[in-house]
Amino acid sequence: MEQKRRTVLKQLGAVGTVGLGSVGLSGTVSAHVQDPYADRWVAADSSNYTNDNKSASEINWVIIHVTQGSYGGTVSWFQNPDSDVSTQYVIRNSDGHATQMVHNEDSAWHGGGQNYSFHSIGIEHEGWVGETNFTDALYQKSANIVSWLCDTYGISKVHPTGVAPCDARDGSGIIGHHQVPESDCGYNDHTDPGSTWDWNYFMSLVNGSSGGGNRFVDGDRVTPTTNLNTREQPGTDQPIVATISPGEVGEIMNGPIDKDGYRWWGVHWLDRNVWGWSVERYLTDA
Repeated sequence: MEQKRRTVLKQLGAVGTVGLGSVGLSGTVSAHVQDPYADRWVAADSSNYTNDNKSASEINWVIIHVTQGSYGGTVSWFQNPDSDVSTQYVIRNSDGHATQMVHNEDSAWHGGGQNYSFHSIGIEHEGWVGETNFTDALYQKSANIVSWLCDTYGISKVHPTGVAPCDARDGSGIIGHHQVPESDCGYNDHTDPGSTWDWNYFMSLVNGSSGGGNRFVDGDRVTPTTNLNTREQPGTDQPIVATISPGEVGEIMNGPIDKDGYRWWGVHWLDRNVWGWSVERYLTDA
């Protein structure tokens, strides 16, 4: 039954598809909504998605995936006509570089049962489930894309817990691949994005970015979420000025600067009267 469904979908996907190949975003079809946060367009093979041209009201979910492989390998795999799989976006971990491979109005094959592929947009994040430390650059780019998707298609900026509704039309939000229901309305056998994916941090970016804005501004008061090294300049190889503990209060004085896969802010740590650069991921409002 699954093979028959794939055969029908492959036939549908081949009808009316524009073969853009690997071109700049300016080469996309004007009828599609262009994402301002994707860095390039590389079309998935037409046999790996369905050309639906659906309306915004039919897109209810964003599904977060992890590649279980490299960024480049995933892009190549979605171009392989034998893969029978795709997502709309693939994001590189080192610097947040994002490739769009399927138009949002078409159905990438990523969501599993209960018609979630039709009613969702999928984003692959380079890494391995339960192993990869995802960079701030990846989180920020993904959050910018997701925030824009939610604003554009009316998707709720929430991360519901537990398995998603059995019918994809009965809800809206941002979920992990493991939350997509099977035909019996229970969990599927996927585990992504896994234990190293920081949902609280990610959702704070989604809700705070407004499609790309900064999380902090000069004068904001912050405190670390864990013991945090502050450095002389942005960068993981820079000398450590001090290790700041949760509860200590600092004032944002400069930034942000993106370097070494992280977003850095210049902070004056008031309790110690020291100044240094700290990673955004480990800062929260004081």
